[in-house]
Amino acid sequence: MIDYPKLFAVRLEYSRALLTLSLQQQELIKDDDYSSLLDVLGKKQRLLGQLDQYTKQLPRLWEQWQQDRDQLPPEQRAACEQILSDSEAVLAQLLKNEDTSTQSMVDRRDRTKQQIQSLNQGAKVGEAYRDSLAPSTHRHLNIDQ
Repeated sequence: MIDYPKLFAVRLEYSRALLTLSLQQQELIKDDDYSSLLDVLGKKQRLLGQLDQYTKQLPRLWEQWQQDRDQLPPEQRAACEQILSDSEAVLAQLLKNEDTSTQSMVDRRDRTKQQIQSLNQGAKVGEAYRDSLAPSTHRHLNIDQ
């Protein structure tokens, strides 16, 4: 028989650890601390890899849980259901934070792209007027512009 309370508690701890890293990620994005952000993303990736390995050990866990749930003692079943409920709440918060972080990064990317476009347009305008502003001895006609 699978030790469901222990198994679900481990999964809950993985979820909480991911949530903690997600909150750190959000702060680092706000602070524009991209070197630390890369460290946090690496930690998240390793944690997700560990969780994936853990999950692969019991590929039919949810199906087995559905079958075994009614056979467990009521207090053990209640403990499992509480852990699962807590896990769902943590995962919901994690998804919300990940969506917020993703949107923040997309917004920053778009602002940076607009700034680069503005700089490029400004440089082109500067080049076009450079010759007309130069002293008369340094003016020349550039037919390629």
